[in-house]
Amino acid sequence: MTRRIRVNDVPTPPPLTDELREQARRSPGKWFYAIDPFFDPGGEVPPYGIIGAWQADERGEISGEFRHNPNYRPSPVALDYPDPTDPLDDAIQLSSTGYATGEGIVALLLEADVIVAAGPDGGIPVFDTDEGRTALVCTAQAHLPGEFPEGSTGWQRIRGGDLIGLLPAGVGVAINPFGPVGVVLPHTDLRR
Repeated sequence: MTRRIRVNDVPTPPPLTDELREQARRSPGKWFYAIDPFFDPGGEVPPYGIIGAWQADERGEISGEFRHNPNYRPSPVALDYPDPTDPLDDAIQLSSTGYATGEGIVALLLEADVIVAAGPDGGIPVFDTDEGRTALVCTAQAHLPGEFPEGSTGWQRIRGGDLIGLLPAGVGVAINPFGPVGVVLPHTDLRR
């Protein structure tokens, strides 16, 4: 359902700060964790939110290599995505990074006011994509491309539920396809 992000195999270790070195001096032998910036390091962090760790030796020095967490999933914050423009954009960002399932995306789309390409006759143009035939949908002006998609004459606002009702059979939607992260919902997900 969602387009997954592509992330480098191993993220760059966070910088080893003077503050962290001081903490290590006070706590020899302990592990010091680097936490994804999405989480409050003083709060509860799930295993996938831990970037990795350093271990202080018996003298309280961090001399070993940073150990990457193989289960770490970079968050939208760590990937430097722009702040979500709306609840639908937020759900897409979280699901694309594995921080949410994406199950609520269709429900959010049905209730959202969205922006779609407008055809010359005022209809909604359909585009052939790798994921099938889709209408192009943006959740906010910030997601619009600099130029109209080919065959479009402008943009129009519409309620997501109304949009789904207007689409021809077999047509899905590509939501925020021009930004850093988007999702394609196939027609089968829209007609439940």
